Amino acid sequence: MGPPDSDLEKTAEFKNWEQAVAWADDLEIPPEQQIEAFAKVLELDYINDVSTLNVCPEFVRKVPIQFARQHQIAGIETVAENPIDVLIGSIGGTKHLDNVARILNRRVNPIGADGQLIEQLINQAYQTRVSQTAASIQSLDREQGPLEITRHEDLLEDSGKSSIVKVVNSILFDAVQLRASDIHIQPYESHLQVRFRIDGVLFDQFEIPKVSQEEVISRIKVISQMDIAEKRLPQDGRSTIRVGDRTIDLRVASLPTSYGERVVIRLLDKSTKMYSLSDLGMMPETHQQFRKLIQQEHGLILVTGPTGSGKSTTLYASLQELDTISRNVVTLEDPIEYQLASISQTQINEKKGMTFARGLRNVLRQDPDIIMVGEIRDQETAEMAIQSALTGHMVFSTLHTNDAASAITRLLDLGVEEYLVSSSVVAVMAQRLVRKICIHCSVPDDDRSALDQLGVSNEKIPQAFRGTGCEKCRDTGFLGRVGLFELLVIDSDLQQAIQRQEDASLLRNIAINNGMQLLKLDGIDKISAGQTTIGEVVRVTMN
Repeated sequence: MGPPDSDLEKTAEFKNWEQAVAWADDLEIPPEQQIEAFAKVLELDYINDVSTLNVCPEFVRKVPIQFARQHQIAGIETVAENPIDVLIGSIGGTKHLDNVARILNRRVNPIGADGQLIEQLINQAYQTRVSQTAASIQSLDREQGPLEITRHEDLLEDSGKSSIVKVVNSILFDAVQLRASDIHIQPYESHLQVRFRIDGVLFDQFEIPKVSQEEVISRIKVISQMDIAEKRLPQDGRSTIRVGDRTIDLRVASLPTSYGERVVIRLLDKSTKMYSLSDLGMMPETHQQFRKLIQQEHGLILVTGPTGSGKSTTLYASLQELDTISRNVVTLEDPIEYQLASISQTQINEKKGMTFARGLRNVLRQDPDIIMVGEIRDQETAEMAIQSALTGHMVFSTLHTNDAASAITRLLDLGVEEYLVSSSVVAVMAQRLVRKICIHCSVPDDDRSALDQLGVSNEKIPQAFRGTGCEKCRDTGFLGRVGLFELLVIDSDLQQAIQRQEDASLLRNIAINNGMQLLKLDGIDKISAGQTTIGEVVRVTMN
């Protein structure tokens, strides 16, 4: 709790800040308690809770984040004509109060606070600042210095950087702030177009002058450790950036085109919380049934859908539901998207010969109880996954098919024997992602014209909603996504049909007769619940 009052009384005044630091060191006050003791000596205010405070916009605009972080200083919003309240988290930071006063041209009122809490406040404030991308693009300077490799770079710290670096940093920063999953940088004859994929849909964001195309592409290739001299062949790269206290993994791919190299950047926010099965949007009956299926001791469970439909998220959520303490869980992934506790995760590297099939063969020597195979791409992987399921292991994997029934015929097309498929596959979950209506601007929707495409009557959907567009959702009417699910459980009727090599349509009809709900029907339920729109369900379910 700091030094005794008698020691504080002996040091009521200091000639300079260095003496204050020396005083705290002499008394062996722990660093995290020094500012509280110092505030008590000088009769300054000290606060323990900063969660209700906001950093002054003027402070964010004029004070570099490096300075604020280094000295644990944050100016708090106050009435303009009053002195500005400045939180300080360390004795060393107090000697810079005069600098803050000069920068802001206002008198300062120092207030002590915990340094770590101040840093969190700083990160939040600078992350919500207005985008600087457009201004950075306008100020592009052709006189660029050499590009430098910066690993784990914090995008909030861009003062003193070259124009090209600022442009790329700003693009990445905006993408993170807008929850983009991908950045497309596409060259045209007259300009370089930047587009963001947000909630599964691409939006045009910025146009960069053609004259700066090479520098921008080179900067991206540098931070992802790709060969900037190689422009004729496709390349892959990876990097990690920070935005305040958030860590973002980047997967970068370049492709030569007629107007120059095209680059796509996939963003993966490591600080995003892991989803549980209950977070995915499954209807209660589907959730309960699927949760019971994944608890089985052996068998193969497949999750299917196109790229970007949330298959990996469902697998991760499933693994979190399982007992990983008493059972050995091993995964084969490409790439490893999230680190899971108590689970051994292996990265696939086909360039070095580490394929899914080879990895699975070696995983079986690790005495696994549960195996997750990122994707079944070929006959060898399919047969090994099925053999693993038949020999007492629980296996999870994914396939790229349009619906649940097609996953069965896909395994048969890969060359797996029908009797092996019928006896090993426990269930198939097909899924899609639809955009959720923004809760801030949701209103009833009386337009039922799209219902004809779903093949349902007005009575089937008693109420529907839509978003009118607001600042929160960037005037799109949508904010976030939710899953649509179609769970096919392999019962005796389906086993017999698989052994007869029936086609997907017959398998689907059998499953429907036995209680399976199609993706479209799950979408209709979510329309009625006000989670998504009629148009969204039509977009993702009507092929």
